[in-house]
Amino acid sequence: MRRGYGLRLFAGFAGLVLVMVIVPGVVFASLFGGYREDIDRSELRTAGNALRVEIARILRSAAAIDRNQIVTLIREQAEHAGLIVILADGDGRVIEGFAPARGLKDDYLGVQYSVIVEKGNAAEWFDSKLYIGGDWRPMLVRVLVRPSDGAQGDRGLLMAVTFGDDHRLGSIDDLIGRLVVAGLAGLAVAVVLAMIMSRQLMRPLEALTGVVRQFGPDRYDTRASESGPSQVRDLARAFNAMAERVSDNERAMRSFIADVSHELRTPLTSIRGFVEALRDGTVTDPERRASSLEVVHQETQRMLRMIEQLLDLSRLEAGEYRLEPSRIDLEELFGHIEAMFGGRADESGVVLRTEIEAGTPTIEADYDRLVQVLNNLMDNALRHTSEGSVTMAARSVDDGIEIRVEDSGEGIAAEDLGKLFDRFWQPESRSGPGAGLGLAISREIVRAHGGRIGAESTVGVGTTITVWLPMRPAESSLAT
Repeated sequence: MRRGYGLRLFAGFAGLVLVMVIVPGVVFASLFGGYREDIDRSELRTAGNALRVEIARILRSAAAIDRNQIVTLIREQAEHAGLIVILADGDGRVIEGFAPARGLKDDYLGVQYSVIVEKGNAAEWFDSKLYIGGDWRPMLVRVLVRPSDGAQGDRGLLMAVTFGDDHRLGSIDDLIGRLVVAGLAGLAVAVVLAMIMSRQLMRPLEALTGVVRQFGPDRYDTRASESGPSQVRDLARAFNAMAERVSDNERAMRSFIADVSHELRTPLTSIRGFVEALRDGTVTDPERRASSLEVVHQETQRMLRMIEQLLDLSRLEAGEYRLEPSRIDLEELFGHIEAMFGGRADESGVVLRTEIEAGTPTIEADYDRLVQVLNNLMDNALRHTSEGSVTMAARSVDDGIEIRVEDSGEGIAAEDLGKLFDRFWQPESRSGPGAGLGLAISREIVRAHGGRIGAESTVGVGTTITVWLPMRPAESSLAT
């Protein structure tokens, strides 16, 4: 495939070069045909005029010249000028042809005296062509002797001239030869350049292909060199971006598997220990047996919750959960959350406050999912606040609603704040049950609504989680 593409690329360059050479050559040849004929006629006219002038001069200087002398004179001048000279009567019938091996007598020129006179060229050369020697040649015809008025059978005398067999348009033929050599040299250079250019284009593509083939398990750190033509650089950058995402996903998957294994190992170890004790009869006291069974039950419930949360998180991250938005009154929502956590706050000695800014409108969201987000935020806030207060507030911001849960608890270190929404992450001061999935799930629910979630915290002062939601979810978030 690599060779095939390189060959096609070279063939494309070579074909383009051939077209660029052939097309101008064809155009030049078509234009040069008429140009050469013009030059031939110009040379022929010059030679014919010189011949006519010389004949006329000799005729004027002689007192009396008979027909045989005229024929001899024209033959000598024709041989000297290298021309084929033909004498014909007014009907165009050849009387005499003067050139070596030219037996044209009794043939016809195809030009008559009447035609020359009709065209108004009786005193000038008349342009025509003569088929001789297997090809057409330019021919000039003029009236040498006019027919005598009233003379019976006197049709006048026409003289035609054309080039002899040995005539060559030397300068033009030499020019054509030079042009052909120049064209072939240019073609050779262009083909070599096409090979070099195609190779230069193929080299970065081949390097990128090698990188793509190497990329895979245990080689996710492989990256392509962003060099070469702009299109190849764009392709390399796109591949590197894809490779970075694949590497991140691979690391996340391995971390996820490790975290799940760690989180499940603890309850499973506990369950196995109590089950073995019960099976072996180590625990015989009824109260201890009941206590052991309760621990097994709690740990089992904990694993079930964790698995349900993992499935929930996977569906949210994959976009497979369909939101069911409805109009939500914030006072009703906050009242529900306050009723759920009011008793727990009183038992912990923590003041629970709710604040809704005046004029804050209702929003359209999935009520159950929004309750799930606030449950997670309030649960974490109360878990890490031993005294002080937890405040749940709402206000209108940027064409949406901002919900803020603020506590006066232990706070989170700055270096750990970026991990707050990672799955399975919990601070070292963790207390109470939980697998560290609540905030990760909350983040995905907020994203599904087209919103955003963030956190600010100061150790020893408290933590504030801020959720911004649009007035209604994006249309893409409503699809399955």
